Amino acid sequence: MKTTAQHRYAVVRYVFLTIAAISFGLGTVGIVLPMLPTVPFYMLTLFCLARGSERFHKKFLESDLYQRTVGAYERNKALSVRAKLTILASVSTIMAIGAYFSRNISTALIVMAIVWIAHVIALTCVVKTKNK
Repeated sequence: MKTTAQHRYAVVRYVFLTIAAISFGLGTVGIVLPMLPTVPFYMLTLFCLARGSERFHKKFLESDLYQRTVGAYERNKALSVRAKLTILASVSTIMAIGAYFSRNISTALIVMAIVWIAHVIALTCVVKTKNK
């Protein structure tokens, strides 16, 4: 029979695993939709998995999704010019498609413009450029 402390620990683990699953899903959707930030959601996933399951935590750290989105930046604390241009091109393309389909909705256009400008500022001023 489980003690109260064991039961509480199991509940907390499942809460962390549930939050990790949700943030992983949102982060993965954020790869395609620039309105959702991938890196913060993946960092939340990592935090929750570290508290919920050591095995899932290790698997996520070794996954291709993590390595491609966060791992490269985490290792070098910088992105290559090519990576920055790729990110900016994909964000711009998706934003342009979104702007086309919501061209009559001023609020949506303003939000997309702010998000696009934030990406440009982050990639040019915040994220360092990796030297070869």
